[in-house]
Amino acid sequence: MRIAIGQLWQETNTFNRNPTRWADFENWGVATGRDIAAKYGETGEIGGFLKETRTWAPDAEIVGLARFVCWPWGAVEAGTWQRIQTLFIEQLKAAGKVDAVFLALPGAMAAEGDDDVTGALLELVRREVGPDVPIVGSLDLHGVITKRMLRSADVLAGYHACPHLDSAETGGRASKGLRRILQDGVKPVTRWRKLPMFTAAESHNTFTGLPAPLYRTLEAWEREPDVLSAGLYMAMPWYDAADLGWTITLTTTSADAKWDRKIDELAEECWKLREPMDTLERFAPADVVEKALSHGGHPVVIGDGADATNSGSPGDGTTLLAEFLKRDRIPHGALTFLVDPESVAAAAAAGEGGAFDAPLGGRYAPEYSQPVRFRGKVEKLLDVKFILDGHISRNLPVHMGRGAVVRSGDVTVLLVEKNGPGSTPKLYEAAGLDPRQFGIVVAKSPAGFRADYQSFAAGMLLADCPGCASPNWPRMRFDKVQRPLFPLDRLARPEEAAWSRRVERVER
Repeated sequence: MRIAIGQLWQETNTFNRNPTRWADFENWGVATGRDIAAKYGETGEIGGFLKETRTWAPDAEIVGLARFVCWPWGAVEAGTWQRIQTLFIEQLKAAGKVDAVFLALPGAMAAEGDDDVTGALLELVRREVGPDVPIVGSLDLHGVITKRMLRSADVLAGYHACPHLDSAETGGRASKGLRRILQDGVKPVTRWRKLPMFTAAESHNTFTGLPAPLYRTLEAWEREPDVLSAGLYMAMPWYDAADLGWTITLTTTSADAKWDRKIDELAEECWKLREPMDTLERFAPADVVEKALSHGGHPVVIGDGADATNSGSPGDGTTLLAEFLKRDRIPHGALTFLVDPESVAAAAAAGEGGAFDAPLGGRYAPEYSQPVRFRGKVEKLLDVKFILDGHISRNLPVHMGRGAVVRSGDVTVLLVEKNGPGSTPKLYEAAGLDPRQFGIVVAKSPAGFRADYQSFAAGMLLADCPGCASPNWPRMRFDKVQRPLFPLDRLARPEEAAWSRRVERVER
């Protein structure tokens, strides 16, 4: 048995006007052929898929196609997207006949000229392998699901956890679905229902948040022998595309009409949560800093979701930094980071221990914040790299380029050349900074930071800053979405949106 594997993962924020280029993928490790399993065989979804597959097909030959990973950013430039497609086609042709294909995918990835890269890649692979070779895949639960995706795949397994702590398990669930097809000979039947709603990512906690019972329902469905995969995709909110909206998917081994009813029942529960989930306690920049200072414990972690690198923002927002610098004293100090290669270069020129006087941030997205003059000292120069285990992936090598730690009074800033995980304390720890010792710590993440900081944070607050990933919807301009769409429009019932369908079965 020969099983081909590949990965294309980059969550796109269409409000970030900076394109994703080939070099961005190279930074995270482009791999082909045997290198995929050799280098990333224990990482995230690929690792989970391979581990599960070995339990039922220990002698299977794993054929590597291509692996492209890049941290969330703007849409992929057209030339880079064409190179990615060409490489996948070349690798598929070189692989020859395969018995199945597994792809680790994002579900919300756009390129210049195509708002559905995930669907396009699945379509490309289907065209190359033909109609009878099973294709299974994994998706982020923030996927913006399209019929194009569902028509090209046999089984798609989505995360059930936010914070995303189940990347490996999701790959394993895709493998279980593949086993049912190859060994039991089942014929997948996929249904889906799109809801005309999206909600702020800050409210997407599937462990203790409002949507948690919905995901327990999915897990109960997947325990039934008829079910290959059950998904609820709460959608990447900062994704201006025609298919934006929550989506329920269900892949079974039969056409039993009871599943249509169950999907409708779950859709009703989703719809009830639209307003509660979009009602968030967020504080203006000056207020959130004041609340952190008056808390009494430390560290207090401030989630700057609008500038969240995990949500595709540039990570160069200066709004909170400007507030810190206004304060005469911050007990235990404030700690934040900025993606700013020019400032890293300035720090390198000054040298460790040298005086630093330069503008910070505000270069990638000047429409949201301006550079801030920073006068202080260069405390450290380094190469920023670590292994990510936790929210978003497992055993993922991270390289954020050269870095510099600069300090001015009670304010410490970690400067990095490239974007990366804004939710994890490992970013600061990689620079020798212990966030446990600071009074205020900024996490550039809307929700996932809670999983990584909860064990030691004295408090957690959400800031209402400007940025590419702001949940303050009047600040964001959506041009491509289908209307009406909550929360951009008021709807009493999902049926009021003519474009939003009831349960449909997808024919391949």
